[in-house]
Amino acid sequence: MIVPNLVVADVARSVAFYRATLGFSLETSVAADQSYVQGDDCIENPVFAIVSWADGQLMLQTAASLAGDVPGVPEFATPHLTGAIYLRGFDPDAVAAKLNDDAIVKGPETSWYGMRELYLRDPDGYLLCLGVPEGDWTGTSATSGPD
Repeated sequence: MIVPNLVVADVARSVAFYRATLGFSLETSVAADQSYVQGDDCIENPVFAIVSWADGQLMLQTAASLAGDVPGVPEFATPHLTGAIYLRGFDPDAVAAKLNDDAIVKGPETSWYGMRELYLRDPDGYLLCLGVPEGDWTGTSATSGPD
């Protein structure tokens, strides 16, 4: 399993976004003093968290926390990503209905390769694409999202 660790400005804000918008579950949240809470309750002022859906996870971490863990990482890094994080199994139309137009980059629409897709930005500006196969698409069997 690939688990991206995204640098975010505010872990609690990002956790709230992924939970409310995409139905992710909170697995763990960690404070700066390394105290932590496992499960659905978010620790106060988290610097790290793991959110999950189906068989996938995202780690969310402040730049200062990551810099403390990994030598050479700038403490004040600005969140950025060149590319998109593609998440299969989320209903693009249902998610789009929850978002303001500012968050939507493109869609929902059906691509030429048979995927119903929605491109959106999370609170830190990361580009996410949600996709589900339409019709007889057979490109993959990885179509499950959160229940």
